[in-house]
Amino acid sequence: MKSPRCTVILPTYNRAARLPRAVTSVITQNEPDFELIIINDNSTDNTRTWLETLDDPRIRVVHLEYNQGPSAARNVGINLATAPVLAFLDSDDVYREGRLSVPLAVLDREPDVICTLSSALKEYKRGDKAVARLPDVKLASSAFEWAMICDLVGVEGTSITVRTEHARKIGGFCSELRRTEDREFLIRLSRLGAARILPDVLWEKAWSVDGLSTQWTTAGRDLVSYFSERTEYLGRYRKVGQYLATKILMMDIRHRDIPSLVNDFRHFYGMGLLDEGIVQLCRNHVQVRKYRRAAQNKPLEAITGPPVEWES
Repeated sequence: MKSPRCTVILPTYNRAARLPRAVTSVITQNEPDFELIIINDNSTDNTRTWLETLDDPRIRVVHLEYNQGPSAARNVGINLATAPVLAFLDSDDVYREGRLSVPLAVLDREPDVICTLSSALKEYKRGDKAVARLPDVKLASSAFEWAMICDLVGVEGTSITVRTEHARKIGGFCSELRRTEDREFLIRLSRLGAARILPDVLWEKAWSVDGLSTQWTTAGRDLVSYFSERTEYLGRYRKVGQYLATKILMMDIRHRDIPSLVNDFRHFYGMGLLDEGIVQLCRNHVQVRKYRRAAQNKPLEAITGPPVEWES
């Protein structure tokens, strides 16, 4: 039996109300040669019941015996995939027309490209929507890595299309992370080849009251976990690490959340990121913020690393 061109990996946990529209957005794609692997991460709502109604032969369903988190669930799909290309879909999101065919055409045309990231239409808390358009650019390995490290390109799981062999070579997603796991995955992936960033709006992001992006009280803890995996932020890219840490502290202050502020400060200080004094930390924060804003007006493919004066 011929292998499909693409495997779509869809982890889900207690999203029975949204899951049907996510699945429909895949099976109505103009690229019919795919397999869809849905990983039910031990949902406690009626997800299993609905999944049992599916009869499309291109769909495979896996029920996990205990909740493992989105990274581990995606890794189950990566291990089961039979296609040479992987695409990801969060169960809150939906694919738009061309979500599979456009990245597949790029990967067919450019053998040195191992990954594509695509633009999105995003919904916000009040129901308004806006296009989050990425630049139209091809990034060589070094530029790809720096764009991920310094957050110069927006990243979310549903945006990613990647060659299966490369996803497996880096061991898939880090199961220890529940936030920024997609960026951490791409940092490791960047060392294997080039990426094509697509301005095409190929998917939609729905706002969810219980989505990770709204759970700001755990953002500091999650950033500490991210730094533990990507220790570059404590060394060579220390200024970026400080910038990300001080952003969290400023958010705690805006929310007047003193317990989180104290807790986050203690953890970041323990990692050695906050030992330069408040004046220098503010200067570093402003410097990185200005750099990131200026980078938006420069050819991204030419930015292959931090300014020399940043390096420790």
